[in-house]
Amino acid sequence: MSSPGEYITHHLTDWCVGCGPHNQPQGLFDLGAFTIDLLLVAFACAIVIALVVRYLNSRLSMENPGRLQLAFETAIEYTSEQISEVFPRFNHYVGAMALTIFVWALLMNLMDLVPIDLPPTIAEGIGHLLGFKQVFFRQVPTAALDTPFAMATVVFVMMVTYQVRANGIGGYLKHFMVHPYGKFALPFNVITVLIEDVSKPVSLALRLFGNMFAGELIFALLALLSYASLQPVSPDAAIWMPLHLIGGMVWSLFDLLIAVLQAFIFAVLTVVYLGMAQQPNH
Repeated sequence: MSSPGEYITHHLTDWCVGCGPHNQPQGLFDLGAFTIDLLLVAFACAIVIALVVRYLNSRLSMENPGRLQLAFETAIEYTSEQISEVFPRFNHYVGAMALTIFVWALLMNLMDLVPIDLPPTIAEGIGHLLGFKQVFFRQVPTAALDTPFAMATVVFVMMVTYQVRANGIGGYLKHFMVHPYGKFALPFNVITVLIEDVSKPVSLALRLFGNMFAGELIFALLALLSYASLQPVSPDAAIWMPLHLIGGMVWSLFDLLIAVLQAFIFAVLTVVYLGMAQQPNH
């Protein structure tokens, strides 16, 4: 990597199997491309959550609960309150799903706080030992389109499921035909309802992706303060490296807030959208 542009490109390129010659998918929907780095990190975060929950479950105590147990109980209580305001009858499945989405998205978002050069350097070293000439690795799954859209797609499928349960197949299809302009404007009704329904998961995915991608990009730009002064080594490094350190610490605090907020928004909107979907059409 001889230039800042190559440095940024390297950090924003996935380890992709089945991609084209430039290590990019062939189009927006390339079903033959698999971003291995994002899958590995996402599964690792899921395994960490499962281990923590199993550890917590084995040490539950009514008389002397620990801090971790209290934190989870607070999160469960808040989730239950939100669901009770949206659903006429409490839905344990949606509560568990919303809480899982929040914790999983939060943990993936927090991977942005890992030093940006550390995971790619480790992956590159392992890759060279295995005979790979060039290795790419991104550590924030939610900073790529794949993960947020996969999560939003699950939410969309559940929305349709709840709409069908609440209204039946006939009522669900009738909603497309007569809402919102009446039965004599069928083509406009179908287009409007499609836009209304599809915009919900799309906005969910793009909101999460946009915020986390911006955070990842800013960390890469801050890293350039040190990278540029070390390629080659110059006296300016005495100025730019401390600025990189200070800037990175300050942005880490903002990024931590963004990571928590975006995971919270995704989970809450999931509950709201599912609550709207299970309302009968009139």
